[in-house]
Amino acid sequence: MSQITKPTETIQLPAPSWAPAVFALGVLGLVAGLFANDFMFPSWFYAFVGFFFCLFSLRSMIKKGRRAFYSLPREQGDARAELPVESFTAPTAE
Repeated sequence: MSQITKPTETIQLPAPSWAPAVFALGVLGLVAGLFANDFMFPSWFYAFVGFFFCLFSLRSMIKKGRRAFYSLPREQGDARAELPVESFTAPTAE
């Protein structure tokens, strides 16, 4: 009982990525395209660049997510760690 069995489940974390930050920058560009009327550039330019960033960063996030999902193991063992059994006594009313 002093031996603890090793867990068979694994935790898979996604790889770090700049795609969410670039996506947020693209959304900022889209919003700036709505409200920035001819500030340095025409407003459609901000919206176009923001849409471009959103589109390609979303594509990158989906591609990396799909790759991470399909790299997961198909089946994991169903071994459970054995926990020590303790007996409890019912509380007594005084």
